[in-house]
Parts: sequence; C-alpha cells; structure tokens
Amino acid sequence: MDRRLLFPAVAATAWAQQSNPAAVAAEKALRERAQTFYQLQTDEKYRQAEAMVADDTKDDYYASKKPKIKGFTVDKIDLNDDLTKAKVLIKAKVLILMPGAGAQIFEMPTPTTWKLENGLWCWYISAEAKVTTPFGKINTSGGAAPGSMDTRGAAPGGIENPNLGALQGQISIDTTAVELTPKGPDRQVRIKNGLPGSIELKVNGLAVRANGLSVKIDKAHLEGGETAVVQFHLDGEKKLADTVEIVASPINRVFDIQVTAK
Repeated sequence: MDRRLLFPAVAATAWAQQSNPAAVAAEKALRERAQTFYQLQTDEKYRQAEAMVADDTKDDYYASKKPKIKGFTVDKIDLNDDLTKAKVLIKAKVLILMPGAGAQIFEMPTPTTWKLENGLWCWYISAEAKVTTPFGKINTSGGAAPGSMDTRGAAPGGIENPNLGALQGQISIDTTAVELTPKGPDRQVRIKNGLPGSIELKVNGLAVRANGLSVKIDKAHLEGGETAVVQFHLDGEKKLADTVEIVASPINRVFDIQVTAK
C-alpha cells in the first residue's frame, strides 16, 4: 500500500514542499545558514554568529553560556506553510562536565527554531524552546526551577550545567529485585536508556559468578532509546541473598539489584 494513503496530510505537505521551487530554495538557504551558524559555535566565534541571531533573541544569546560543541550535523528541516519560519533538528556532540565522571561528550538531538528577518534566516528561541530541552527545562530568569536545568538560553539548546539527578533519571530499570529457584533459575531485568546520548553498562559485585550465580548483559553499549536485557541464572540449589550492582557510565547511575535464591 502507498504510504501516502496512510498519512495523507503528511504526504501532501511533504509533496507540496518538494514540488514547490520556493520551498526548495528556502530549505537550501536555511540549511546553509544553519550550517554556518553552528560551525561558528563549534569554532567558538560567538560574535560572528551573533549576526545570525534574531533581534528578539539577542539578549538571551548575549547572556547564554555557550556549550562546547565537538561536532554537529544539520538534520531535518520543517518549514511552515508561508516559508517564514522553520524548525531545524541539530544533532550536536556537546562536551559536558559530569560530577564524578569528568568531561563527557553527549550527542543531543536538539530542535531549533528559525525565522526570516530582512530576507535572511535567523536563529531564535521560541516560547516553547525557552522551557524545554532534551534533558530538562531552560530558565532564562536567573535561577533553575526544582528538577530542571538552568541553561540560561544556551545556544544551541545544549546544556553546560546539567542536573545530574535529572540525567540519571532518564535511565530506567523495570525491577530491582530478582528471585531465583531450582524450578525457575532464570530471570531477566531490563534497563532502558532514555538519554539522547549513549551509555555503557557494567556489572559489579562479588555475587557475580559466585555461589552458582551468573549475570550477563546482552548489550553493554546502549544508544539513546535502546534497552538492554540483564540475564540472571542460578546453577544448583544453593541459597543466596546478595546485591548485584550495575553501573551506567558516564553519568554513574547505579542500580542495586537484590538477588535471592531459595
């Protein structure tokens, strides 16, 4: 079946933009503009990039703490119907100082907003973008709300001072208690990475491969959105009560899994 029949509105919009010479020209100009803007951010040439910032966003740009960008790609571009505003998805590799883990690089898919000013595409912070980022909320008023991250309008939506608790909360586990028996010697635990960037999982603990217990992770490297399965297996009929620790790096998220064998 033709996918356009399943998503007629989306297909019609995409087809109209692809067949509209003005839309094609607008997207090309915007992509080139965004590429230049973020290259200047990467090169830390912030004053030169200022010329590409919309007038109503310059104060936020001046006050922002600029992230350390180590690489980026200009991904998807969505233009509005009259070709005066657009959303551009930027995938930026940003250097973040993580407490207890040092400087780490995260790849953060970040939606950015652009609009035409005097015939040129300019980056600006929309009302929605001022309160939402991939890791939390932006607060441009001078203080961070509880549970949010204060980026003070940081371009391009990256985060220099992350809330560690908020980051760690993006990595989830379906259970922290495992019970094994001779009739049910196998159990699974699932860990999901809700961060945009990748993480590494490692099993710590003296219980591993001791007292007949083995613990294996099917996928130690998890990209954003991926899930790992931790397999627990008991050999024999030994009784066991111990804690298996699984650490998610680089943000040091620790899961203590209580394992019992009866």
